[in-house]
Amino acid sequence: MTKYINYLLILFAFSLPLKFFLINGLAALLFILWLLEGDLKRKWCILKSSKIFLLIVSFSLVTLLSYLLWSDTLTQGYYNGHIDNGLKFWFAKLGYKLLLLPVLLTNMNEKLFKQLVSAFLSAMFLSEIISYGIFLDLWQVGHATPQDPTPFLHHTYYSIFLVITIFISLVRFEREENRKLKLFYLFFATTATINLFVNGGRTGQLAFIFSALYFVWYHYRFTLKNALITATALILLYFAAYHTSPVFKQRMSYTKESFQKLTQGEMQTSFGQRVAIWLTVLEVIKEHPLLGAGAGDAKRLIEEKQAQYYPDRTYILDLPHIHNQFLQAYLDSGIVAFLLLCYLFYLLLKEDFYSFDPYAKIFAISLFFLFMTDTPFRFNIGINYVLFFLGLFFGYKYHREKLCA
Repeated sequence: MTKYINYLLILFAFSLPLKFFLINGLAALLFILWLLEGDLKRKWCILKSSKIFLLIVSFSLVTLLSYLLWSDTLTQGYYNGHIDNGLKFWFAKLGYKLLLLPVLLTNMNEKLFKQLVSAFLSAMFLSEIISYGIFLDLWQVGHATPQDPTPFLHHTYYSIFLVITIFISLVRFEREENRKLKLFYLFFATTATINLFVNGGRTGQLAFIFSALYFVWYHYRFTLKNALITATALILLYFAAYHTSPVFKQRMSYTKESFQKLTQGEMQTSFGQRVAIWLTVLEVIKEHPLLGAGAGDAKRLIEEKQAQYYPDRTYILDLPHIHNQFLQAYLDSGIVAFLLLCYLFYLLLKEDFYSFDPYAKIFAISLFFLFMTDTPFRFNIGINYVLFFLGLFFGYKYHREKLCA
């Protein structure tokens, strides 16, 4: 049974960057096989001792309670796609999907960890080839265009996936003894970095800077010389990207224009609209500092505060979500949900993941920027990405420490 679970986990890892439709059915199948596998006493011992498992379950339950206990309705919150009911949304995103986490936390070992990372990287390599083909106008896949060559994912998520791909490849380049594989990982990291800048994902491009600074600090420790070399290299990289990538240049020009308009009080830009809705969210939170608006009422209260405080900003009502996971959690479910997300990052940064610690820290950095600009818990790709890597890192940690062995 363990063999089949491992095969399905590898399939899940490979499917994640390609957004295969079958990924949504794997959580239930994996959980059923996990139960049939037995050894439930050991598994339960791990789960009840796992801070990350208890944290994610607590966040899920707080969100559920906010729908049931302090929302007046289940139909006036922020949902995704065809889902128009709070309980349906909770089950689809924070209920059913969580079945993946106990499987990863209790079945992980070093061999499986490497296989899962390799499967993820393989899918990213395939996705990258397709992306370059779209960028060069060699073929067309889905709705992707040469101006936005992301074949399977939204460019925000694709850019975040590229960041973790780049630095995992660099770590493997340093550790690999086989010369051919070593050169491949260097080549992969290089092409993934270029791909990051021919796409429009500014979130990943920003996360790349801080990930690079961490990577240098981790390997060479902080010195003035290292800091100057890293800063110079990043400046040259971004300068080259600006003058060679039309997509990057356009996005940077648009960002600059957005900031300029924001300083003049003009908020009808991509970034300005986000600031506008964040300010409105804060007005709601001021009146509901403990429990939040209630996940089922959040959108309705945003509409009320917009009409009361910012009547000229009706454009924020067209935004599908808050564009900030921390604020979305506070708005929906109150201070407890917000603090749980903060604790998530505390665990990622504090805990030791041994030889795979740099992977986990790069994941934490990239996830932070994703949380600051998007709401990954509201989308299948986001929640799958978060649960997969949390299960990967903490599962390996428990295996290494022989928790409940």
